[in-house]
Amino acid sequence: MACAHNCMIRGLNSIYLQAEYVKKLQDIKDFLFFVKSWVDWVSDHHILEEKQMFPGFEKVIEYGSQSSRVNYDAATIRRTIEEMAPSFHRHLSDEINSLLSMQPYNGAALLKVYKYCVAEATKKDKQVVPPMVLGLRDVTFEGGNKWPSLPPMAAWVISYFLACRHSGSWRFLPCDSWGKPRALAFGPGGDNEATMD
Repeated sequence: MACAHNCMIRGLNSIYLQAEYVKKLQDIKDFLFFVKSWVDWVSDHHILEEKQMFPGFEKVIEYGSQSSRVNYDAATIRRTIEEMAPSFHRHLSDEINSLLSMQPYNGAALLKVYKYCVAEATKKDKQVVPPMVLGLRDVTFEGGNKWPSLPPMAAWVISYFLACRHSGSWRFLPCDSWGKPRALAFGPGGDNEATMD
């Protein structure tokens, strides 16, 4: 769970740091798809867990869903993130403590709930969630980790097949498909050429 939360925070940071540098119409279109994909993933994650939203998240959903290249405003995205980030971070931290407090309870029942959540999560668009999650994970964090656990060749299939449709949006991810951190595509000195490879 902590690895998923780290990916969520990396995504939020990536959106915040690049928003004001996205200027060209196609880049804005790709960026807004990235924002919407990230918001949908985080929202689905939390709906599955607790069926509630935390303050301010609705604004990001609305902006990511209703904005177009014409009315894109980086300041709106950054302001919304500044408003919601403290409660979002607190929520993610508190959730880990809540999960740890469940240790004394029936492990089999908790595992059943977890497996249900994983099954629901795997029903999401394979051309959106897997490429995005692979580009949000950092395998170098804390000495490396194997999250998410994938069958052999899965990352390769995701990177070279599933990520293709929305490859313009995956330029904004902070890591490549293999979980290696990379410079953000948009920002001071960004070359705007990041790929999933």
